[in-house]
Amino acid sequence: MRRSRHPRARRGERGFSLLEVLVAAFLLLIVFFGLAQFYMRGRRQMMYEEDRRRATAVAQARLDGIRREYSYDRLSVMDGTGLTPTDTTYTVDSRRFTVAHVVTKGVPETEATTFRITVTWRAAVGAAQVTRSHVTTTIYGRGLP
Repeated sequence: MRRSRHPRARRGERGFSLLEVLVAAFLLLIVFFGLAQFYMRGRRQMMYEEDRRRATAVAQARLDGIRREYSYDRLSVMDGTGLTPTDTTYTVDSRRFTVAHVVTKGVPETEATTFRITVTWRAAVGAAQVTRSHVTTTIYGRGLP
């Protein structure tokens, strides 16, 4: 009987075969790419929500400015024609937001005026630039006498 130069490894000292290591590395690679996709989608959604929050703040600032500058009686005779400028661009955290508004008197009732503020901005989605918008509608009433 011939003895091998390399003694057989004992049962507890055996390692992984090359195939087992390659399969494990491949599975880890799949998990890593899945987590990377999950991270990127979450990051994109977070950026979109941050832009929406900024757009809401810009719309609220525009509404506050209109309410501060114009009394209800002046607004009720304008019906959207006397408010200037109708389009304004604001820059918040290096992002440009364009604001437009429509004022409708007598809606939903005769003693109310409805404001519709539309805020638009450009955002990167993948390699493309898309236009996103956020609409805020509020009703400004005369109030109790």
